[in-house]
Amino acid sequence: AEYMGRTFNTYCTHLAMASAFFAKTFAASAVVLAGERYLLSQFGSCCLLGGTTLEIPKLYSFVVLVNVVASTFVLLSLGFRVSAARKELSTQAKKKDDKDAEARFNYPKLYAEGFSEEAHKFNCVQRGHQQPLETYTSFVVASLIGGLKHPVITALAGLVWCAARLVWAEGYASGKPDNRYSHFLSVHVWSSMLVVLTAAVSTSLSWLTAWW
Repeated sequence: AEYMGRTFNTYCTHLAMASAFFAKTFAASAVVLAGERYLLSQFGSCCLLGGTTLEIPKLYSFVVLVNVVASTFVLLSLGFRVSAARKELSTQAKKKDDKDAEARFNYPKLYAEGFSEEAHKFNCVQRGHQQPLETYTSFVVASLIGGLKHPVITALAGLVWCAARLVWAEGYASGKPDNRYSHFLSVHVWSSMLVVLTAAVSTSLSWLTAWW
């Protein structure tokens, strides 16, 4: 009962910390996005393309270049790291007389089976690539929508996302999963995601309310 109580208290503490983090990030994002909308309404006439159904800011090109193109190269680089680790760690396992190394690391297996040091290290590298894929579609779609009204903030969030994803994966690849958050930028894989989601919500509301 005492153990269950400690576990529940720890869960509540982590939940409270996560809730506070998301609330602060959402509130800050909303304020910054509102500021951008005000500035664009005052000085943005030179930044809009005419003759289109949607007003597409000229600065929207940065959203495409950063949040779509650059982020794609980030994921490709993480994928290349997995391929290199698969070959390197398989070779190391064979040197340690792991008779199942070939089957353990070869395609089409996504993760290496077993509890060896090499298998654990490879799975950490693989997880550093696979985890971003779980939310990547939402990140890109939210960026493309949010960038229509908030191109500057959305592109900046994209830059942060790219940098944060690289250091997050680097920490994971160390073989110690907790290290994925050892760098100060790592937590911003989530805050940058929240920023572009908030921008997408703002853009959607602006289509519903002409006065926004």
